[in-house]
Amino acid sequence: MSVIGWVDYSSLERERVSQVLAMLQEKGTLDELGIGQIRDAFADQLFPGFSTIQTRAKYLVTIPYIFQDYRNLALNERGALQTFLHQKEDELARVLIANHAEQIPNGIIGKDSLEQGVSRKPSSVYWNGLRQLSIANTPLSLKEFAQHFEQQANCCYEQHEEDDKQASNLSHLMTKSAEYQPDWLEKVRIELTKKEAEFLKDKLLLSDNIKHSVPAQLVKHNLLKETLSSDAAVANDAWRLEALHTWLGDKEISSQTQVTLSKALEFSFVIEGAHIRYNYLIANRAKNFTHAEKINDEFEHWLNQANSFPERFRQQSIDDWYYCAFEERSRANHRTRTFIENWCHLIRDKAKVEELDRCVEKQAIANKGARCLLKKALPENQGWVGMRRLEYRWPTVKVILQDIQEGLNASA
Repeated sequence: MSVIGWVDYSSLERERVSQVLAMLQEKGTLDELGIGQIRDAFADQLFPGFSTIQTRAKYLVTIPYIFQDYRNLALNERGALQTFLHQKEDELARVLIANHAEQIPNGIIGKDSLEQGVSRKPSSVYWNGLRQLSIANTPLSLKEFAQHFEQQANCCYEQHEEDDKQASNLSHLMTKSAEYQPDWLEKVRIELTKKEAEFLKDKLLLSDNIKHSVPAQLVKHNLLKETLSSDAAVANDAWRLEALHTWLGDKEISSQTQVTLSKALEFSFVIEGAHIRYNYLIANRAKNFTHAEKINDEFEHWLNQANSFPERFRQQSIDDWYYCAFEERSRANHRTRTFIENWCHLIRDKAKVEELDRCVEKQAIANKGARCLLKKALPENQGWVGMRRLEYRWPTVKVILQDIQEGLNASA
């Protein structure tokens, strides 16, 4: 059995590690060549606050409702806020199932574990989103924030209804939709009401944290409805982010957003070739030579495209990817950058396929060590391993945005 450990510096770091571990359980996220860090950095630029384990927009409004429920309790009824929050999240799952008994919709968190309680709490899944959207106005982790909010709510000032300043401070710490009513939980449904959708639209529009993100730009330039309709017409097997980029090509969105989208797609194309070669090696390892031959043909097609765009493999392109993804931060993994530079250098110099394979194999083993599939016996029917064209969370974000658009279309 494999065990993952880390040095526990703060609850914020614990949340980040938990998010990564949760995403690694999602289909199609195996990072065999160690490029997940730059992929996620691009995704954080394009879609900050969103993650692949989010499901529906409703949780961005129900979590603030629970904080308000805590404030509504009498002082002698209040326990630990985090305990109250988790209890209410378990109850939320049960009520959502009951209120949708006629047809259970997709995206209800905890619907398969009602008896045991919700294992992956919405507050944890959406915490970064709540901060990026300036719904929760804090740099703190969820645990730290809950402790701070509880202390503020329970201090002597909160005992006096006339103390508007303290109430205003708490309302600023965790903002909420005007739709809130004390009995909201009894009638809650997964769909957003019009007021809730308008609340989230305003947050997308006004939060300075995300002004150059794709969702914020779609809202700012009144492109949300058209963009979602355009995406719905894209074939299921198409590269959806590329289709989005093409659609936005002549639209009035910020140049920074356009450039980041363009560079993210460039990087995805370039690194797809390395993943194709990796899967060729996997197929050979599994002695599935017919499959290996098909993958080789696929690589030839990719290589023909690559030769049509030699500028994508120059050092300046690599520098641009890293600047767009990480900006001025220097958190990038040096070994992975070296691999990317070597891969681009080999393609640029039209190296033999054997050299390409040695480059990919070296990186895969360095990245995974003894767990690398190239060191294991594999079944002949071994399927595709790792990534292909990168969507950078767009399919998940699209669901959240669709919820908001449908809420905006709803009657008051």
